Amino acid sequence: MAPKAPIPASSATRKAPRKRASSDSDGAPPPSRGAAAYTLSAAREAELLREAESLGENTLLFPGKLARRVIWSSRILLAAERDAVDLVRTPFPEDEPPITREDLHTFRDKIELLRVTQSRWQAAQRRRERAIAAFEKPATEAAALRRTLLRFFALRFKKSPEGQKRLAAIRAGSGDADLVQDVSDLLVLCAEHAEALREAPRGEAAAAARLRELSPLLTRVLADKTFTPEAQRARKVRDAAYTLVVTAERRLRAAAEYWFAGTDKMRDYAPFPVTRGASAGGKEAGDVDAEEGGAPEEVEPSAAT
Repeated sequence: MAPKAPIPASSATRKAPRKRASSDSDGAPPPSRGAAAYTLSAAREAELLREAESLGENTLLFPGKLARRVIWSSRILLAAERDAVDLVRTPFPEDEPPITREDLHTFRDKIELLRVTQSRWQAAQRRRERAIAAFEKPATEAAALRRTLLRFFALRFKKSPEGQKRLAAIRAGSGDADLVQDVSDLLVLCAEHAEALREAPRGEAAAAARLRELSPLLTRVLADKTFTPEAQRARKVRDAAYTLVVTAERRLRAAAEYWFAGTDKMRDYAPFPVTRGASAGGKEAGDVDAEEGGAPEEVEPSAAT
């Protein structure tokens, strides 16, 4: 019987030597593929929100770059899970609790809370941006009508000190809120001098009628483009969630410094590299706001490489 031909190596066998080295050998664990699909339960979110709100004014300003920030934090989490057997034995001072495996689960929840609260803040920002755009056209028209009516009343009150005083108050202000108030004040004057307006030859009566139509629209849109208490709270909670993430990272970094200082593993715990210029004016794709004057997180030289 003829000997059997040797079985050729499978494609998987041939490719085995080319297989990429593990993340441990790289010293930089990639973010989890399932991280984006993770969601908080309502009860867990409520618990973390209470913790965030308990910070009061002791919060950091979130400098934007949510997508990068979540990936970076997730890398630190994966490194901490890898090194948990050492980190949980870190001899923190007596006034600081030790790191537990539960802390690592909580850290994952805090990262997700940052994502959730940033989304809510962005939604509030988008509503405000739409209102700002919607305000521009009627405001421009109202300003032109305001000039038409002021010209009429300037002539009518030429010999009336009281009337001139009222016009001066209308002219004194500037800005969107003042424009809305000016419209309201002018409409009062128009009601008081309705007969004279009807006889005016340069379209003053039509200007008053149109201004009366625009007034409620301007008032409503102005309210929408102003930061509401709800929007202000959304931003404050988002900053508090960011503070929880940074605080957790710093504890893990301190423990890692104790165990791994001077080794490649410390690269996995490096602080997020936020520059002052980026935090003040940079904007991550997909992020609505780059915080005004947001202070960068300090890069700790002993941990960064």
